[in-house]
This record gives sequence, C-alpha cells and structure tokens, in this order.
Amino acid sequence: MQDAGLTLIFLSNTSTRKETDDFSATTTGIHSIDKGLVSNFLIRKHFVAVDCLLAGMMDKNTQLDSGIISTIIEVNSAHSRPNGALLAFEYSVKLGITIERTAYLALVGVFLRANSFPKVVDIVENMVRAGISLGTHLTALLIYRLGCARKPGSAAKIFNLLSDDQKNTAAYTALIAAYFSSGNADKGLKVFVTMRGKGIPIALGTYSVLLAGLECSGRVREAELHRKEKKILQADGYSQDIDPMEKMICNVLFAGDVVS
Repeated sequence: MQDAGLTLIFLSNTSTRKETDDFSATTTGIHSIDKGLVSNFLIRKHFVAVDCLLAGMMDKNTQLDSGIISTIIEVNSAHSRPNGALLAFEYSVKLGITIERTAYLALVGVFLRANSFPKVVDIVENMVRAGISLGTHLTALLIYRLGCARKPGSAAKIFNLLSDDQKNTAAYTALIAAYFSSGNADKGLKVFVTMRGKGIPIALGTYSVLLAGLECSGRVREAELHRKEKKILQADGYSQDIDPMEKMICNVLFAGDVVS
C-alpha cells in the first residue's frame, strides 16, 4: 500500500509538471506573438497600435524583453513621440526591466527637447539605480543644460546622483556654470570653494566659468582675485593630478565664456 501511495504521488507530480510545462510553453508562445506584433507595428510605423498593445500588456503584467522595450523607446524618441517613449519607460519600471543605455539616452534627449526637466531627472535617477552611467561628457553637458534652462535645482539633483568618484572636475565645473547661468552667483562660487576644498583638480575651463560668471554678476574684485590664482596655476603648468581625458572634456566644454 505504501508503494502504491508513493507511485500515486509520483504520477500526480509528473502530471502537475506536465501541466506546468504546457502552461509555460503556451505563455512563451503568447509572449512571442506579442513581441512579433510589436516588432511588426514598429516596422510599419503603426505607433498608436504599439501604444495600445503595450498598455494592455502592462495591465496584464506581460513581460517583453529589454531589447524590444529599448527599441520601442528609441523609435518613439526618434519620431518625436515623447508619450509613446514614456509609456514604454513606465512599462519597464513597473515590470522591473532594465532597458539599454541607448534607450535611456534617447529618453533624456526627447524630454530635454520637450523642456520636461523633472522627467529628465527621474529618468537619470532610474538610470543610476540600474548601474548605468551617463559618462563624464554627457553628465557635464546635462548639468550645464539644466542650468541654462534656469533649472539649477534639477542640475544639482543630477550632480547629487553621482557617486563620489564621478563628481570630478567636469561635473563640478558644470554645476558652477549651471548656477552662474541661472543667475545664482553665490551658489556658483560656493560650489567652486567646495570643489577646491575637496581637492578636486581645477582646469582652465573651471576658471573660465568662474571668471565669466563673476564678471557677469558685477563682482569684479572677486574676479580679479581668481584671475591671479589662474595665472599662478598656469605658471605652474597645471601640475595638479588630473586625468588628461577629464581635463580635455572640461576645457573643451567650458574654456570659453559659457555664462550668458
């Protein structure tokens, strides 16, 4: 009787596994159909149909892979459809899908163009949580761009999302430029003092931003003081320990008069 019972349990488990396997195969088939439909609609530029499919799948927690979601975001962004790109982004967040770096960059671009700065910060925050870096060049550009848009608070949020090792010469210089560009000379100068206090190397571009910002703010005496510091630094041949690539990026971006 005991052997018969064990046999019955085994048969029951085998049957359950078979049902589970059949269900998994069916689910995989459905997902493949969904992916195929999405891909087909994208190729044919039926973007509204893609939106409808994606909204339905999000409601049902139907998961597509990272590649197809990233493609949806990039295609919508390229066709100036921020709402479609946002829908795909929200889908990825809800289902815990890490999209590709190119998709994050496309999102940042499309919402910068739309002047949706809080959304830009939200996207970058998700990007950082996913362990994906903007890179020194793009981070500095983004921080400065937000400053030019008179959004120094958003610029500071992006800066604060960076890890300590990413808060480098270019990032600090961009934040200084952001504050000066938005008319906040006091905070711009404060960031410079903090930068120097933390031992962050100062590049030619940093002084260019600082001097232009102080002069535009009518703080001529302070500008002259820092101009002397710049000359001393130049005479020493900029002997600070600074990464050559980082120095080049900072100088290329900020060595001119960038404060308007």
